[in-house]
Amino acid sequence: MYKPKRYRGTVLTQAGLQKLYAQIQQLSADEGCEMTPRRIAEKTQRIEPQGLNAATVRKILQAQTGVDQDSIRLVFQALNLTLEPLDFNYFYHIRTEQAAPFAVKSQSALNHPVYLTNAVGGDRCIKGSQQAQLPKIDLPEYPGSPLPLNSRFYVERSAIQTQVYAQLHKSGSLTWIKAPHKMGKSSLLLRIHSYAKQLNNHTVHLDFQQADRVILSDLNKLLRWMCKTISLQLQIECCLEQHWDNELGSKVSFIVCLHHLSAQLNQPFVLSLNEVNRLFEYPDVCREFLLLLRSLNEEVKYDEVLQKLRLILAYSSDACISANFEHQLLNIGMTLHLPEFSIAEVQQLALAYQLPWENSSLIAQLMEWVGGHPYLIQLAFYHLTTSIPPASVDTYQLQQLMQQATMSVGIYQYHLQQIWSIVQADPLLLAAVEQLISQEEIIIESSIARKLESLGIARSEGDRTILRGRLYQKYFQKKNSSLVKLS
Repeated sequence: MYKPKRYRGTVLTQAGLQKLYAQIQQLSADEGCEMTPRRIAEKTQRIEPQGLNAATVRKILQAQTGVDQDSIRLVFQALNLTLEPLDFNYFYHIRTEQAAPFAVKSQSALNHPVYLTNAVGGDRCIKGSQQAQLPKIDLPEYPGSPLPLNSRFYVERSAIQTQVYAQLHKSGSLTWIKAPHKMGKSSLLLRIHSYAKQLNNHTVHLDFQQADRVILSDLNKLLRWMCKTISLQLQIECCLEQHWDNELGSKVSFIVCLHHLSAQLNQPFVLSLNEVNRLFEYPDVCREFLLLLRSLNEEVKYDEVLQKLRLILAYSSDACISANFEHQLLNIGMTLHLPEFSIAEVQQLALAYQLPWENSSLIAQLMEWVGGHPYLIQLAFYHLTTSIPPASVDTYQLQQLMQQATMSVGIYQYHLQQIWSIVQADPLLLAAVEQLISQEEIIIESSIARKLESLGIARSEGDRTILRGRLYQKYFQKKNSSLVKLS
C-alpha cells in the first residue's frame, strides 16, 4: 500500500509574514512599481548566482507549503530584512501532487496585492471583493521605527513632553534631548512638531542621517546643506550666494542666512535636528558646530528676528562614549534626559498589545530582565503577541523568550552586539563591566559610571553604579567567558 511521504519544511509565522508584506509594500512604493514574486526572485539572483525562481517565492508568500529555510532567508536578505527565530516555524505536511491555492493578506498592507499560483505559474493578483474573503493578520507594526501620531503603541512621556512644550513658548530657546539608541527620541520629536503646529508655528526637521559623509565631514558644506534644506521645507528662497561670505566664515554666514529666513516668517520657527551624534564621528567639525551653537545661543539675546527660533536637538548618548563631547553639550541650552518606562507605562503598553497584564507579575519579570527600556519592552511584547494569542501569554512563554534572548539568534542580538562592540573597544569600560558581572553594583570613577549609564546598561544611585537587568548580566557573563577561553 502506498504511503505518502511526510515532508518537513519551513513556513513563515504571522510575525514573519507581517514583516515581509510590510517591506514589500514599502519597496513597491519606493521603487514605483509592484514588487511581484518574479521581481523578488530576480533580487535573490543578484545575491546568489542560482537564486530562487518565482514559484518558490510564491510558496513563501502563500505560507502553505514548507520550503527550505535558506530560501526564506535569501528572500529576506534580498528585501533588506533579517530573518529572526520567531519569523518562521517548522511545518510537517503530506506531500501531494497539487496544493489548494491559499493566500495571506497583511492587515497593515490592505492595498497590497496578494499573489496566488495559477495553472501556468504566472503572477495573478487578487483584488476587490475577493480580498475581503482572504484571511487577514491583525498585527502591530514591527518595533524600531518612529511611532506615527495615531499609533496606539505610543506611551505619552508626560513629564518630558511638558518641559519641551514649555520651551516652545520661550524666544530663542535651545533644548537638547538625550538618550541611548531606541529610547523613543524620534517618536517624541514627531509629537513636538505636532504640538508646534497646533501653536501655528513654522516647523522644520533635519535628520543628520540624511546628510552624506562628504557633507558631515566639512563644516562649510554642512551649514550650507542645513540652510538649503531649511529653506526648502519653509518654501522660502534661500539666496545662499547672496548671504554666504567666505571672508566672514561659514559660522557667521550661517547665522546671517538664518536671520534672513526668520525675517520672512510671521510666527515662531521650530527647528529640530535629529541624530546630531553623527557629527561625533568628525571631531573637528563637531567642535566647530558646538561653538556655532554657543554663538547662536548668545546672538538670539540681541537679535529680535532670531528670537523667533526654537531649536530642538536630539542625540544618542551612547554615541558620546568614544567622542567625549557630552560635557560640552551640557553647557549650551537646556538638556533633558529621556528616561526609561515606569511600571505604569509598561502596563499601559501591555494593554495596547492586548495583554491582560495590568496587575500581573509578568511585567515585573520582564522588567527584571530588560528594565524599562522602551524598545526592548516593545520588542518582547511584539514577539509574544505575534506568536500566540495575547490572552494565552504566560510565565512559560516569557521565560522561554528571555532565556533565548542572549543567544546569537535571540530577539535582542543586534542591540547586545552593538553595546558589546563599544564596551570591548574601551579597556576601562570592559574592566568595569567585568566587575559588574560578579558584584552587580560597584563604586567606580564618575566618568566611567557616566559612560555606562549613557550606554543604558547601568544606572547610578548615589556613588554606586548598578547593572540594569539580567539581560546584560547574562550576556556579558557569556562574552566574558569567551574572552577568558580565548586568552
